[in-house]
Amino acid sequence: MSKKLLFINPFVEDFTAYNLWAVPLGLFRIMEFFESQGEEVVYLDLLDGPQVAEEGMTPPVRRSWGRRSYWKREIEKPRELSFVPRSYYRFGASDERVRELLSAVGRPDKVYITTGMTYWYRCARRVVELVRGLYGDVEIDLGGISATLIPAFFERDGVKVRSGRAQIPASVTGTGCRSLTDLAFFPANLVEGCPNRCPYCSSAIFYPKVYLRSAATLADDLEKWHAATGGADVAFYDDALLLRNGRYLREFLDRLEPGKYRFHTPNGLHLHEVDEELCEYFTRYDFPQLRFGFETAFARYEDKTSLSQLVRTADMLAEHGYPRERIGVYLLCGLPHQSVSEVERSIDVVAGLGLRPYLSEFSPVPGTSLYFEHISESRLDFVSEPLYQNNTLSSYRSPVFTPDVMKKLRDRLNKIYETEGSYSS
Repeated sequence: MSKKLLFINPFVEDFTAYNLWAVPLGLFRIMEFFESQGEEVVYLDLLDGPQVAEEGMTPPVRRSWGRRSYWKREIEKPRELSFVPRSYYRFGASDERVRELLSAVGRPDKVYITTGMTYWYRCARRVVELVRGLYGDVEIDLGGISATLIPAFFERDGVKVRSGRAQIPASVTGTGCRSLTDLAFFPANLVEGCPNRCPYCSSAIFYPKVYLRSAATLADDLEKWHAATGGADVAFYDDALLLRNGRYLREFLDRLEPGKYRFHTPNGLHLHEVDEELCEYFTRYDFPQLRFGFETAFARYEDKTSLSQLVRTADMLAEHGYPRERIGVYLLCGLPHQSVSEVERSIDVVAGLGLRPYLSEFSPVPGTSLYFEHISESRLDFVSEPLYQNNTLSSYRSPVFTPDVMKKLRDRLNKIYETEGSYSS
């Protein structure tokens, strides 16, 4: 006799949140696996979708390529964040709406709750409370980002905390479950993990080694999703999508018709993997914008940050007809011991190449070396209170990148964007 399993994606409370092709893909993989085993699977998204809407909430603003904001309402800031002069919001369902949705589902045999960013940990804990309030002592498994990085903040709640990567067969992509037909974009993942060991990134914590997923299965899932929805936007979730000069990406794209889909790369691509053949694929298939991880023009970490590689990659892409203004470059800002002039010069270097710089404000990720390095200089105790790990609070933690400094840097970027024109970001 099959079991009834409830899977929950919690609401979010934050200063800002936006759906840049975000779904709980790990949770979808577990759902797909249990579906294949004949279990009854119920998915409850408390963050996104019309089911969370209530009177008085601000509705989503939809943009191109499947991106949009969330349903939201302003709420009181936690006492710990009272010093920040910004509005604070609940993105997704209210407590009352959660209770209604849970009641409609009925008591399951087991509940699986995913967790997002560490500074959203209170949201996951609140969902646990609401589930307990309605279902009593039902078994709860908690997994995902926060559960892996800060398990001690959940273990007191009487739930089973699962850390790291879910042990799911590679043939299970997470894109074959029923819930995907509700999405305006298709979440794709070919390469799990990353061979680099950057000191600010948690990829190695979740994936001690690189795992490969089936390009054939993923392509088949994409075609089925397209047939069911008519959608065309595909977002890659990979940390190392271009591994081995894009070998696995090319295997995937070769199974698809050029021009049928739009492909998006919100995670930073690795510059050192780009070669002439890969440039041909980027121009043959529809990649509206490429985003590369560059970090800084003054190489601190991996070879992928070298200026020569950025220049080489931009020139190769341009030679193959890819517009420079559609090449985005992520620059880290607020790193331990980083200077303002370093960031200013990095912005100017990227803009001088005709590319589009994006500032990524540093967020200390538990378990990474920069997390521990940042402790001594931070003006906030982000170890005891994960709310302070929020990248929005970067300027309140950093002794150098203060709110006034960050405003000047953003103004500098805005002038560059105005000069470039209005190409969608």
